[in-house]
Amino acid sequence: MTQLPNVCVGIRAAILDGDVEKALKYTNAYYPNVLKDNEHVYFRLRCRRFIEMIRQGAELQSSSPTNGTKKSNGHNGDWYDDIINQDMDLDDHQSQRNDWDRMDTEEAPENQIEYDRLLQATLAYGQDLSAEFKDDPRREVSKALEDAFALMAYQDPINAKEVAHLLDPSGRVAVAEELNSAILREFGLFFFLFLQKKSYVLAY
Repeated sequence: MTQLPNVCVGIRAAILDGDVEKALKYTNAYYPNVLKDNEHVYFRLRCRRFIEMIRQGAELQSSSPTNGTKKSNGHNGDWYDDIINQDMDLDDHQSQRNDWDRMDTEEAPENQIEYDRLLQATLAYGQDLSAEFKDDPRREVSKALEDAFALMAYQDPINAKEVAHLLDPSGRVAVAEELNSAILREFGLFFFLFLQKKSYVLAY
């Protein structure tokens, strides 16, 4: 119990840094019941991780020296439907990407290889996310999924005015606060929550 404040701060900091995977890992390790008892928080974290993966990929792609030629291939155009409909075979997609890569360059730069790996991981994660929540009847869940998956349709989502707000780092704050509050509620530390919020206000 004495380590609770430090762990909470570390989990919150991880989310604010965009490392939602780390936050999920530590939450499950230290507070395994929190996400089970707060499904909406779990869903928000899962969606945010997907968004952060897309953001990381967009940043890698924008810094790639082959950025201009890669964008002309339209890799992202059909991903929204692929994830929603669950009808893409990852092996076929990898084969198709290999053909594109051979057409673009004989030897891909290191950051392009990293981007391709992240691309595959993001697609797989998105399909898992869709499969897990596709039958959820809540409108807010389906809307959040639609918004998140729509990012895949943009070659440069960070600068696309229609969806750029979804990738804004400010979106991490609400998710971090929801998880933080859920952890504290789990241990009945309402007074600690009050003090933490008061300290946050005084700090600003």
